[in-house]
Amino acid sequence: MTAQADENYRWSKVLNDCRIGAWEVDPSQQLLHISAICAEILEISSARSVPLHAAKKLFASPFDRIFARNVELLVENKQEFEETLSLLSGNWVQIRGRAVCQQGQQELYRFCGSLELVSRFAQESCIQFSPDSGDLYRYLFRDAPMPMFIWENETLNMIDCNRQALLKYGYSREEFLQLNLRDIGYPEDFLALKVDAGSVDTLGDQERKVWRHRNKAGDHLLVKVTGHRVDLAGKKCSMVLIQDITGRLEAEEQLLESLKELSDYRFALDAACLVMILDKDKQVVYLNQKFQKISGFDKESIEQASLKILYQESDRELIASCWDTVMAGNIWRGELRGRKRRGGSFWADTVVIPFRDNQARVYQYIWVGYDITQKKRGDEALAKERSLLRAIIDNLPIQIYVKDTAGRHIINNRYQYEDLLGAKSEWETLGKTVFDYFPEEIAAGMDAYDRKIVEEGVPVMNVEEFYYDREGKQVWLLTNKVPLKDAKGKVVGLVGMSRDVTDRKIREENLNRLNGELESKARALERSNQELEQFAYIASHDLQEPLRMITGFLGLLEKRYESVLDKKGKEFIFYAVDGASRMKNIIMDLLAYSRVGRIEEKVKELAIAEVITNILRLHKELIQQKRAEVTVGTFPVLRVPVAPIQQVFQNLISNALKYQDSGKVPKIQVGAEERENFWEFYVRDNGIGIPRGVQDRVFQLFTRLHAKDQFSGSGIGLAMCKKIIENIGGTIGFHSEVGKGSTFYFTVPKTIQ
Repeated sequence: MTAQADENYRWSKVLNDCRIGAWEVDPSQQLLHISAICAEILEISSARSVPLHAAKKLFASPFDRIFARNVELLVENKQEFEETLSLLSGNWVQIRGRAVCQQGQQELYRFCGSLELVSRFAQESCIQFSPDSGDLYRYLFRDAPMPMFIWENETLNMIDCNRQALLKYGYSREEFLQLNLRDIGYPEDFLALKVDAGSVDTLGDQERKVWRHRNKAGDHLLVKVTGHRVDLAGKKCSMVLIQDITGRLEAEEQLLESLKELSDYRFALDAACLVMILDKDKQVVYLNQKFQKISGFDKESIEQASLKILYQESDRELIASCWDTVMAGNIWRGELRGRKRRGGSFWADTVVIPFRDNQARVYQYIWVGYDITQKKRGDEALAKERSLLRAIIDNLPIQIYVKDTAGRHIINNRYQYEDLLGAKSEWETLGKTVFDYFPEEIAAGMDAYDRKIVEEGVPVMNVEEFYYDREGKQVWLLTNKVPLKDAKGKVVGLVGMSRDVTDRKIREENLNRLNGELESKARALERSNQELEQFAYIASHDLQEPLRMITGFLGLLEKRYESVLDKKGKEFIFYAVDGASRMKNIIMDLLAYSRVGRIEEKVKELAIAEVITNILRLHKELIQQKRAEVTVGTFPVLRVPVAPIQQVFQNLISNALKYQDSGKVPKIQVGAEERENFWEFYVRDNGIGIPRGVQDRVFQLFTRLHAKDQFSGSGIGLAMCKKIIENIGGTIGFHSEVGKGSTFYFTVPKTIQ
């Protein structure tokens, strides 16, 4: 709208500068409305509206009739006209008229046109001279600035022509005077106009027609012919003035096309935009349908109130600024919020344009707005979402950043720019790269990862990076970087997330150091255990020989000197032999203990129930002697090292029978329970139990909780059981209460490698 208004103003000024007047007929009032220039040409002092009958009298006869007839045809038949007429003042004017269909009104026309003075030389060429004008007639005819020629009405043969006619049609004078009117026209035009020799007069006085002519080269010409009847040497002839309108008609076609285009623009503008036109006093003179539909206000409701009804009170300062701008003659652009009649508001991207008259005074304002309500709501929602997202990323305890393809920072969260980059605000970091913050060798490594992501479009995950902070401390980061792509899949940067793992790295280093120390100590302990077991094996093996000698010689001594030994001597020999036997048992148990885990036992399929049966058979005499009650559950078949498992069951069942109060009937339960990855076996008794204070020493080597005269044993059995079970990947434990008995349990994996 702004461009169109400027264009209209520019052309209005051009018409004024060219002294071209404008007029419009009001058929209902029989008035002729005229512009200031038109009034000046017609020499009317102040009136801007003249009755049609009075306007006719401004022209000299017979031009008054021509004017009246043309106006009549214009109003009744929408017939355009263009005439050169003489005023009573003696001036000649060129007057044009046309009917213009008003925008959007099929049957409503405006009847308007233009009026301008004709130059003196052209005026003289248009005068109809009498035959006795002589040399003056020939001078004005031949030297006229427009093409003119004369033909005989009866034969249509050319009689005379001027120089401009020869130039326009391209003939020499001799050639032109040999022509017939049909030679420069088209046959179909003559048929349409019913022009034929001897049939009708070709042109009436001052009659004007549009004909198609041809020049000598055959080029097509569209001409307007203004004709007059003249008598020359007693012959009826027609003298015509030719106006080449080929270019003008093309221009008119272009103008009509432009008008149609302008009409389309206006239609599109009305369909797409809110339009309001105000006069100089800010009174609404036009409100388009879209404005009314969106706001709910019509022209009358605004007139009854004021423009304030359209705006929110909170926008008062913005509206005042808008009016200050446009009232100063400047264009205002901005976003305005309007009030809806039924409540709520709408937003419009607005331009307000002031229009000036010839005296540069503002006489009209046009308000054009594009409805952006949905966009504003979307922007507000997006702003809230961005604010929320920003709050989240700024408070996440990790560094988050976005870089472009050149490695420049375009987004940094608070942990990134404060903790990592040492900046006070994000703005300080934008546009900078890692080379601005880190030493060359460290920055080069970080940049290499960035370039790989951008060039290959693949993420880099769980990369450990380090740098030195402002205090010189080494800081480790665990970083993930992924390519940032646009809607078309093109990589436009990267998104990085880094987490400070310095504490973890320190713990890992400490753990690795401790693991190293532990492994070293474990290896030393393993060597020590191997040496100890080897020593125990050798020692126990070598100790058996002296014990055998002691036992053997004591037996010989008792046998040979039985007759001389008293009761006390025999008792001493018994104690010595018994001690040697117990020492031998200890040595044998120690030898067995040292073999556990050192000598590889083959894993075989073993029916545990059969093992229990064999052990109970071995203890059959003791069971019968103590009248023990033994309950045996259901047992699985497992692939296990046979001898060690037999040894464990043997020790536990033997202890359950042994550690009983005298005179008490032993009650023993042997069972198994299946777990997810292992079997749990147990041996439960009602024996003497184990005091709580010594329970932590039960599985220690050589631990005896009772005197040898109460219960025999070497103190190695349970330690051996623990070593066997742990060696196959199981666990062993017990529950015990003094006077109520004990339950020993152990687990065996379902699969033993």
